[in-house]
Amino acid sequence: MAQYYEIVIFTAGMQDYADWALDQIGGDSTVAQKTISHRLFRAHTLPCREFYIKDLSILGRDLTKTIIVDNISENFLLQPENGISIKSWYDDEEDTALEQLASLLV
Repeated sequence: MAQYYEIVIFTAGMQDYADWALDQIGGDSTVAQKTISHRLFRAHTLPCREFYIKDLSILGRDLTKTIIVDNISENFLLQPENGISIKSWYDDEEDTALEQLASLLV
């Protein structure tokens, strides 16, 4: 998707774990560095009960051209018109939801 969009990872995960996980993309940390332009973590979110709200305005991007793909729709409460809900992938090695979504976005 990096050939079509600027990719920003905005996770509610802690930075140490998220950096480790993202560096595993493609089995080579340089792949992640080339495809992901910015990383935002839990410290960049707004805690709200049991979830973390991701305020897209902190990206400094045109929000009319910005989307967020998240498995927790509450995470994009501040900009619901920018959100695309996706199913959680936990424990499902056959999951193709991101691939299916990608085909709609290109």
